[in-house]
Amino acid sequence: MRTSIRLIFTFYKSFALASNLITISCLYLISLYGEKAIHIIEELILFKIFTLAVIFYYIHSYKKDEFYYYKNLGLTKKHLWISTLAFDFVLFLILFFLTLKR
Repeated sequence: MRTSIRLIFTFYKSFALASNLITISCLYLISLYGEKAIHIIEELILFKIFTLAVIFYYIHSYKKDEFYYYKNLGLTKKHLWISTLAFDFVLFLILFFLTLKR
């Protein structure tokens, strides 16, 4: 179990910088506009989902050889993607709602 979590974290690090920059920019917009940002919440969530799709395409296309490493250690592509994208999106939502409450 620890090995799987460590491998998933290693995989997440390959795109964490880009994903976290998008999250931070969305949170900045929410904190900048405050209560007036209610009308752009849907757009920001869709923007985050769209950027996750772009990241998925990039990693899946250009780093496809790295998946053999994870497969040899017992993790499938599906497991890697579901766990990392779910973690990233849940982290985004938690930070998003915490920023809104401020």
